[in-house]
Amino acid sequence: MDTQFSGFEIFAPKVEVAWTALHRQYASHLTGAELDHLFACLVFGLTSPAYAEREPALHFDICRALVGTKLPADRADAALHSVPEPTQPWVASVCEQIESQAIKMGQTLQETHNFNDDSAAHGDPSVLSRSGNSEERAA
Repeated sequence: MDTQFSGFEIFAPKVEVAWTALHRQYASHLTGAELDHLFACLVFGLTSPAYAEREPALHFDICRALVGTKLPADRADAALHSVPEPTQPWVASVCEQIESQAIKMGQTLQETHNFNDDSAAHGDPSVLSRSGNSEERAA
């Protein structure tokens, strides 16, 4: 697990729970590539409120690190770089819904962990790791 990114400890517990929920709900209906991509969409949405206004490479790297907690490197890269051909007509809308819900979760995390203070506005990456007991709040 790559924890070099500030905020990693805030997002990691949510990602763990999300992987389990997605796997339980969709594994029997989707291909592995579709499920991996759905997971990547969720991670992207979850991290967007905190990272979207920052350097795009930083946002991508935190997404890769978080997706990599559950997927081997080759599958994580494939999930982040390509959209598999849907096997079901509803897959694209589910990806959009999950990403949208994850953005809302990310906004809540951002508010809870004070990502919007003056330091965050000036791009101070240490803001993401400030939160008191972040593991308790994120769980």
